[in-house]
Amino acid sequence: MIGNKNVLVIGARAGGYGAAIAAAANKAGARVFGTSLTPHDPREQAFFTEIGTTLIDVPLRFDICRRDRVFEDFGHIEQWFRRNGVEKLDTVVHTVAGGFPRQPSVMKTVGDILKGKQTFFDMATAVKRNVYYVNSGSFNDTINALSAISHAQTQYLALTYRGSLPYFIAPTKKYLEEIAARQADKGKRTLIAALPEAWTQSSQFFTGIEIAVIHNYLKFLRGRTNIRPDVESAFNSMERSIGKLDGFEALLRDLQQFMEREWSGITDSSDLGHLSRIVQDLFASLRNKGTFTTLRRAVEIISDFVRDASGAILTREFIAENKYESGDVRQFFYRDLLGDTSIAHAAPRERKERKPNVGRKWIWFDKDEIRRTLSMYGENFLFLDRVMMEDTDFRDGFLGIGKFTVPTPEQNPILKDHFVGMPLFGGHLQMEAVAQFGTFMILKLFKDKRLLPILTGTEFPDLNTMAPPGETLTITGVIRIPEKRNLTLEATIENRYARSRGIIRGMVLSERVVRKMMSSFYGDDEDD
Repeated sequence: MIGNKNVLVIGARAGGYGAAIAAAANKAGARVFGTSLTPHDPREQAFFTEIGTTLIDVPLRFDICRRDRVFEDFGHIEQWFRRNGVEKLDTVVHTVAGGFPRQPSVMKTVGDILKGKQTFFDMATAVKRNVYYVNSGSFNDTINALSAISHAQTQYLALTYRGSLPYFIAPTKKYLEEIAARQADKGKRTLIAALPEAWTQSSQFFTGIEIAVIHNYLKFLRGRTNIRPDVESAFNSMERSIGKLDGFEALLRDLQQFMEREWSGITDSSDLGHLSRIVQDLFASLRNKGTFTTLRRAVEIISDFVRDASGAILTREFIAENKYESGDVRQFFYRDLLGDTSIAHAAPRERKERKPNVGRKWIWFDKDEIRRTLSMYGENFLFLDRVMMEDTDFRDGFLGIGKFTVPTPEQNPILKDHFVGMPLFGGHLQMEAVAQFGTFMILKLFKDKRLLPILTGTEFPDLNTMAPPGETLTITGVIRIPEKRNLTLEATIENRYARSRGIIRGMVLSERVVRKMMSSFYGDDEDD
């Protein structure tokens, strides 16, 4: 069953799901190993001893800006296993979440993101990019990096989110599920477990987690009987602690109206900003009434049971008994924690249908054609690789799409200086790329070399995307020209992590007029 298995838990932390899974696997007889950000900290060492897990003395931190270091660390972890007589891993449990930097310089941005606020700070894109990597991409790197000490039946488990709140990380977990499916297609024994909402070191930052825990407890757990033996002790401990909690019934009376009027309408697609406002108002009211500390304590007590029960069930059903198919996404609900129901497949993710315009024809332009058309730009300042335009005469709403892959500092010296040691294609350079894209389309549409488009203004209020080398930017633009002297490009520029919308405004003038205007800069004395 599980007695001879070598289980590696990545990301186990006090008060988290990883710790509960590690403790359950150890109780079931497995040899359990764990990683930590700070394995040499005596407090970490004591914690891992408490949950019966051997702590690997190699620090492991997932960071999108240091992926090479991540693979180096995994190499050291592989060497550690071999030195300690472990040749193959039977189960790898990826419980990493979060990815939010804790540095004071970015904490305001992090707070705005978590509250659903619009933020126009370039650092927001860097934060979101790292969160995407830590919550999803790191699972892919884990599987690839540990291939040398894995075998054909090695289980790779990761945790996703499928709850009822509009968490910021929810889209990253959707991507995690896609990664698991792709790895399953390659023959890997992947499983994604959607565990219930509980208070953890990561989830504590998400708005409304406390109310979700209380709501689910009241609906599915409170007062229940016929508990499965392996979770009965933890359930009874929770009920006793809740029963002894001063002010709990008063808290429930305070929450009743909020639950009926506000909470019943909250779903995973609700507006995060609205949710943040109503929850903050509720917490202010509870503080005034003196019941807020009771709420927090109740959530901690319930979450202890939720994590322990989830760890026990996941270990029994999936690690020990292999009751899943590769690529499965299984969803745990509060009702499943009592042990008398099976863990079902998660519902399929909704897919947005794209309806193509059947009658639309396209024409592609490659880099060479772009160079010839935008000959006023030198090679290092040309930020377009390909353009696709409608193959038709101009009409209002004419559509085009452009692509540009950010070069490395070795390929383009601009990236060597922007920024030194941290090459990034920032918002102002991306706005230039949009302007070049619009210029190219106008020149191709008018087919008149005596006409030139002139930029007169830009409106990109949320251009907060910073793209690293290798990232491909996609520009989509709709041109509207009521008359030649009034040009508008409604544009969107996006990459895998962010999307910005804006408008480029300009005029189309004759080449002769433009030369006349430029003469004032260069001292030309050209006659009219």
